[in-house]
Amino acid sequence: MILRMNYKSLVVLSAGFLPIFGGSLSQLEAAVPSKNQKIKPVKEAVNQEENLSTDINKDGNAKRQSELEAENALNRALLEKSLSTIMAEIERLRLEKERKRLHKEMDDEAARKEHNKAIQLLQMKKEKLVAEIELAQVMFNKQMEQSSIQIAQLDRKTQLERGKALLLVEQKNRLQAEVDTLQMMRNREKYLPKNPIYLKDPLRKKDNVLVLSDRCVELDGVITPWKADHIVSQIQYFNNKNSSDPIFLVITDSPGGYVSAGWNILQAMKHSKAPVYVVVKTYAASMAALIATLATKSYSYPNAWILHHQPTCFSFALNVRAKQEDYERLRKLWERLGGAVAKKMGISLKAFDKKLYEKSMKGDWIEYGDNAKKLKWVDVVIAGVDDSALAVFPDPADYTWEKYGKKYWNSTAAEEGSTLSKEAEEYARLNPHDFNYCYNPLKQAK
Repeated sequence: MILRMNYKSLVVLSAGFLPIFGGSLSQLEAAVPSKNQKIKPVKEAVNQEENLSTDINKDGNAKRQSELEAENALNRALLEKSLSTIMAEIERLRLEKERKRLHKEMDDEAARKEHNKAIQLLQMKKEKLVAEIELAQVMFNKQMEQSSIQIAQLDRKTQLERGKALLLVEQKNRLQAEVDTLQMMRNREKYLPKNPIYLKDPLRKKDNVLVLSDRCVELDGVITPWKADHIVSQIQYFNNKNSSDPIFLVITDSPGGYVSAGWNILQAMKHSKAPVYVVVKTYAASMAALIATLATKSYSYPNAWILHHQPTCFSFALNVRAKQEDYERLRKLWERLGGAVAKKMGISLKAFDKKLYEKSMKGDWIEYGDNAKKLKWVDVVIAGVDDSALAVFPDPADYTWEKYGKKYWNSTAAEEGSTLSKEAEEYARLNPHDFNYCYNPLKQAK
């Protein structure tokens, strides 16, 4: 029983070293006895066992004693072998630690040398940059000295030139003052010291000339919704200014336009407190002709053209019902447009339609102003116009094809690469349920 307990002690002793193997080498060395101390505990244990064995031998027989001795010898051998294995592992770990320490010292030394080398290179670069900066500073100071000399020379030259310039400016101002005086005198000659003439009956009977005042509204080009709004606003303005003197709606050249826009103008003319007289100078077709015919009173040159025709509809309907609806809308529209003209002429709409196509296979009935009076399209044929409000000499720059195009569409000319101006493109997009009552013979021919 004593020998088995000693064997367990050996196992416990061996297990006591196992955690040390997982720790550091210093901990392992501290926990394990040195080479001089490792035999002494063993001998003491053996002696104790021998003493115990002696006591047992005294109480037992010789055979039992010899078995115990043999077992003790075996345990001793096993313990010594285990201790030798532990000491060999300790020695190996110590040598491994020493090897790592030496490698670390070598790596540190190499890193230190590399660092010192890099520091030396940086120091050399720094010294080089400092030398270059000092050289650049010297060169810059030299250039600054040269620049200062040049600046001083330029400053003297500039002062001299400034003096000459002041003399020239003084001469120029004197000459400009003389030119301005002459220009002012010439411009003054372009303005007449006269006031417009306002007549309740603007027709001068002695020479059959219509006397216009400054209460004129121009209707030229295509009748667009935005142009109609401008015309209506002008009529309202003149009414607010003076509700008794006549307002003149002057048509120089208009092919017509939107039906809704034309009705807007007619409505403003009808409800204007001041009478609105229409004057046709050159050409009025379609909606423009309708405005001239339905005006309270209209005047026309004898050679002016006035053209009436039925409105057209370019329907893109894809079914019979839709086409029928478009036709019905167009028919009702013509009853209002053509019916009003026929009533003014004193004939029926059917008779008016018949006459349209008797005059032209396309239904375009065009007449000169003197014949238009006979048909009651206009009320008075005049010999001329006296514009009493014209007190400024006309500027030729206002009479160019660009200005004419702008006036025609009330917009700028077409942009480069475009066949129509932006205004014309917007006009081409009819409002819903509106009609284009505008005469365009080229488009109709197509």
